[in-house]
Amino acid sequence: MSLLRKFLFPFSLLFAVAQTFRNFLYDYEIITNSKFDTPTISIGNLSFGGTGKTPMVGYLLSNYLKKYQIATLSRGYKRNSKGFLKLDLKSEINYVGDEPYTLKITYPKSEVYVCENRVFGIKRILKDFKCDLIILDDAFQHRRLSVMLNIILTNFSYPFYSDYIMPFGNLREPRSSYKRADIIIVSKCPENLNSNEMDEIKSKIKLIKNQKLFFTTVVYKEKIYGDKIENIKAFSGKEIILVTGIAETKNIEKYLNNKKIKFKHLKYSDHHNYSKYDIDSIKIISRNLNVITTKKDYYKLNEKISNLFYLDIETKFLKDESIFLKEINKILN
Repeated sequence: MSLLRKFLFPFSLLFAVAQTFRNFLYDYEIITNSKFDTPTISIGNLSFGGTGKTPMVGYLLSNYLKKYQIATLSRGYKRNSKGFLKLDLKSEINYVGDEPYTLKITYPKSEVYVCENRVFGIKRILKDFKCDLIILDDAFQHRRLSVMLNIILTNFSYPFYSDYIMPFGNLREPRSSYKRADIIIVSKCPENLNSNEMDEIKSKIKLIKNQKLFFTTVVYKEKIYGDKIENIKAFSGKEIILVTGIAETKNIEKYLNNKKIKFKHLKYSDHHNYSKYDIDSIKIISRNLNVITTKKDYYKLNEKISNLFYLDIETKFLKDESIFLKEINKILN
């Protein structure tokens, strides 16, 4: 543990007290929140980034969009705009935020919106769109809103029960806040995670009454996409440049290593907006080499970098997927 982390511990205690008091005010309805008749699902977490919230939103869209009218609402983190916006296929990625933009491009039949104030955002959505379901990306800490189903994700490699509140750790609020969730998903698990290991994690989380626990993993598709579609096997044994602007890169690095793909990794911060200097640097380093990136980074770079491809992913449940879907169906029917 770094000396800086130890120095920040007293500040974490102060922040924990403030967050606990804030939650107390909402839990005992001293501060009231807003509720809506339209079914609402929040996909959130206790920590900062890297748990797979947006892929889980995509999972829900892929399963329910054919049957239901669905709106998604996000803050639009690091976007170059403010207030309530509705996305369309001509939206500019840095203006609306990379994750909402990617959702809209991937699921064009969904209605995608951004707004910092989720309550105001939902009110505007309901004026604009008669929907069956509103999915909120990253709204667990937005206590002004009461949702019908609260789902939180925690990264298998960095579970919330082993973490600490910021700035000493990476949690946005105390560990005990997990009790507000209806469903907890341990994300980015190894595909071969066995039942004993699942039970061990379950015992550490200490589920409360009526809470459900699920385990998911990240599956990389064998095809990679760009100006043309290639099979990932075509890059085996070759050298490429890997460019990422995401919070957690362990899985993508492991995947490329397993495919025996040699890579130099240009790693940027999560939701990075690429500057002209960044673009020029990537061009120089990737001369005569293919560049592989994530889907959301691809849409930031594809008009500026040639020989660019992205890896696409999907969320896969390791067990009990049907039980999870039943929980979703309860609020829809």
